[in-house]
Amino acid sequence: MRLAFHKVFTVSSLERNLFFEAWVISFFARLRLIFTPFSSYSQKLGKHNFLPEEIINCDTDLVLLIKRSIKRAVAYSIWRNKCLEQSVTAKKMLKKRGIISTIYFGVRKTNNELEAHAWVKIGDSFVVGERNHETFTVVAYYT
Repeated sequence: MRLAFHKVFTVSSLERNLFFEAWVISFFARLRLIFTPFSSYSQKLGKHNFLPEEIINCDTDLVLLIKRSIKRAVAYSIWRNKCLEQSVTAKKMLKKRGIISTIYFGVRKTNNELEAHAWVKIGDSFVVGERNHETFTVVAYYT
């Protein structure tokens, strides 16, 4: 544990702050997803089934740091922190910095079971949830 705690001080202060922000947002996102119906929560994610006409250039280094901080927060969280929580966290962190992003929700059926997945993109670039996204059918997205 001492070694893991020590790692927090080996990164820059920006990375450390982004990690703590991602960790806290993912915690509250998880709580909200447990106790709030998604229909009322989805309104806060953005415009339903709307894609921006123009992608504004954003700081790719900052987006990479946000992506990395979310992965770190997942590693250090004791609550469920899967694609949905990660996507909501990414969306909130990007929105806070004025970066326009789109959160996608998809489903697929395998072995008579319905599976869901969520991912976030900025234009054509993935922030979170890239793995196996192509196997899901998009049912909704919010910008």
